[in-house]
Amino acid sequence: MTVRCRRARLALSLLSLCVALPLQAETDAPEGTPPDRIFRHRMQGQPVSGEFVINGFPMAFPAGSYANGAQQASPAVYAGSFYFPATTLQSNVNGLGFVTLNVQLHHRGTTYNPFVSNNVAGVQLDNVYLQLYSATVSSIPVPLGSDCLFGPIVLGATGSWNATVATMTGGGIVIPPVPATACSGYGTTLNGSIAGSNNSVTITIAL
Repeated sequence: MTVRCRRARLALSLLSLCVALPLQAETDAPEGTPPDRIFRHRMQGQPVSGEFVINGFPMAFPAGSYANGAQQASPAVYAGSFYFPATTLQSNVNGLGFVTLNVQLHHRGTTYNPFVSNNVAGVQLDNVYLQLYSATVSSIPVPLGSDCLFGPIVLGATGSWNATVATMTGGGIVIPPVPATACSGYGTTLNGSIAGSNNSVTITIAL
């Protein structure tokens, strides 16, 4: 009797698992033709490339950048997030000369990606922060502390999409300044090179 009961419970558990699996699949955004497949599934990242030009100095999005998200109410509007690995920015910093900054973009907001008729595309990354970790000046590393965080920044861009990619550009992007005491006391110096509105972005998302 005990063996039969255990086998019955095991069979019931397996049946429950089989029933649950299709329900999980239904929570994912369907794969299809654009715009339905910009974010195919909630956990599947779509490769991102492009660059963020800060006061005339380009910072390419590093390999491993991606966007992911889930389908929202409209088939043409998605909410998601972008991830950018740490990278470097070559910049002429006032008072320090030409330096290499170790930086990372952090996206902490919700991104809307409208794909509309005539192959028009657009993105808006809100609550983006540019964190500076350190600077290399004349081969000497200079730590910038944990508070060297410029933001929030809105990266807005428009362009077009086709069967394989969506490519968008935007200008006049504002980077707010940091307090003078931030960045190991280099806040004012770095504000002169980083903060302002002389910035643009190019974003390409593989579909």
